[in-house]
Amino acid sequence: MANVSRTKKPIKIRYNFGIVLLGVILIFGLVFYRYMKNTTLEEVLSEDREIYVPSFASLLGNDDEDSEGNNSVAEDTETESEESAKDEIINPVPECEAVSSDYLDSCVFIGDSITYGLSSYGLVSSSSVYASVSMSIAKVETEEIETQYGTMTVIEALKESEPENIYVMLGTNGAAWLSVDEMYDYFTAFMKKLRNACSDSEIYIISVPPATSDKETSVEAPILNSDLDSFNELLLEYANTNSLHYIDINSYLKDGGSSLPSSYAENDGVHLKYSTYELFIDYILTHVAE
Repeated sequence: MANVSRTKKPIKIRYNFGIVLLGVILIFGLVFYRYMKNTTLEEVLSEDREIYVPSFASLLGNDDEDSEGNNSVAEDTETESEESAKDEIINPVPECEAVSSDYLDSCVFIGDSITYGLSSYGLVSSSSVYASVSMSIAKVETEEIETQYGTMTVIEALKESEPENIYVMLGTNGAAWLSVDEMYDYFTAFMKKLRNACSDSEIYIISVPPATSDKETSVEAPILNSDLDSFNELLLEYANTNSLHYIDINSYLKDGGSSLPSSYAENDGVHLKYSTYELFIDYILTHVAE
């Protein structure tokens, strides 16, 4: 019998489509189970809940890494919102509903002879007024004043009292012999120390009040309202740049004119009458920052 040579046929591997499909369904089911295990139906259907789209890493089990990433983004957003809110200061401070006069007990007023008048007329407690008749914008850092804590500088007194609100009005004593730039340099140097000493206080810069027209033309130590206006513009810019509050008492006391009405001033054309101080306090109480 002759040998017959036979060629072997290749083995064919047959795929069972049903088994493959079953495998795919099982894998999908496992992934879906892990997702639903961490997300309840109530959370998914809640109208108040933001829709959360899980990352591929979370579906595979790396939930901690994904969660930390989301938390980091949320924290950064919250911090930016807080800083933005802090910087949203409107200047000059707009009018508001009048607060109680008890508000003055939380305040300290810093300044020269005009500020000193607040306590000498009894409108503000002397313990809340850090000023003197001889104080000037050039001496506010070094001159010692009488306080409830003893004789000390304004900055030293502020460190002792730690007031909630601080009002600064400086410039009248100095405007007759200092340039606008010189006054601004003295002012900003003092404010830097004040802010470092009282970082938690709300700080208000009060514009320098106007002088009468007679004071502008007086032979002895004239004060020009144009200089005061230029200085006040710098103070407003400084307040905006440093997120401080600015009180525009200057415009208010001009009463629509270009200078301080003579009926508001003492004979020297600079210092204020008692009735004008009452207007001053009313303005403070109706211009408190929110």
